[in-house]
Amino acid sequence: MNKKVYLAAGAIFLAAPAFSFDFITGYGLSLGANFDSLSAETIGGAAARQGYSQFNFGALVFFEKSYLVADLSFNGVCTGFTHSNMLRQYTSVGDDYQLIGANAGLGVYFKYPFRLDSLTIFATAGMQGILGLSQTFSKSYEPRNAQKGDSYGIASDWSMLAFKAGGGVDIDIDEKMFFRSGLLINYRLNNALDNAFVHNIKEAGHPKASNFNMGFEFEFLLGYRIGVDGGISSSVGGGRNDGDIYYPK
Repeated sequence: MNKKVYLAAGAIFLAAPAFSFDFITGYGLSLGANFDSLSAETIGGAAARQGYSQFNFGALVFFEKSYLVADLSFNGVCTGFTHSNMLRQYTSVGDDYQLIGANAGLGVYFKYPFRLDSLTIFATAGMQGILGLSQTFSKSYEPRNAQKGDSYGIASDWSMLAFKAGGGVDIDIDEKMFFRSGLLINYRLNNALDNAFVHNIKEAGHPKASNFNMGFEFEFLLGYRIGVDGGISSSVGGGRNDGDIYYPK
C-alpha cells in the first residue's frame, strides 16, 4: 500500500466527522498478539518451518455512524522469530532473532448492537489495512526489500490486510459518555516478507510452502456521543429500543 495514499485516506478519515453532527467518537488503548507459521514440506516429507509471535500495543481513535465504525490506530510491535535448521538456508538469517517496530492501521467495520438497559452488546466484523512504519532488528542486519527478493525486509514489507470479527460491550457512564471493551479475532493476509519466504522456498523445490497468520486484540475505549439525542438509548447514532433488540435510525 502506497504511504501517500494511506496518509491521504487517514486525513480524510479524521476530517469526516466535521461534516456530521450526529455521530460517536472516542479513543483508547489496544493490546493483542499474532501468531504466524510459515511451513514447507519436501517430496520426501522433511519439514522446514519458521514461526513468529508478535505482540502489539498502541492507541486508537474511532468514529461511528449508524451500523459503521472506522478507526485509526498506531501500534508498537515486538516480534520474536524461530527457525528450524532446514529453513534457515532460505531466509538469509542464520540465527533466531527479534524485531521491534511500529505500524499504523486504518479499519472499517460493520457493527450490530443489542440494547440491554444501560448496556449495549454488539457484534462486529470488517477489515483493516496495516502500514509498516519502522522496524529495528536485534542484530545488525542490512535492510533489504523483500519485494526485490531479499529476505530481511524493510518496514513497508510488513504492510498487509487483516480481516477481523468479534464483539464487545458499551457501558453507559452518563447520557453522552460510555466505556467500551471489545475482543477481535483477526486473520492476516501475507505481507511482502511472508510472500518472499514462500517464493524462495518453492523455488528451492518445496511445492507445499504456505504461511498462516492469526491473532487476537483487546480494546479498551472511552466514547462520546455527539449530537445524539438521549445517549442512553443511542449507542449507534440514534434510534428506538423495542424489547431487547436495538434499532438504529
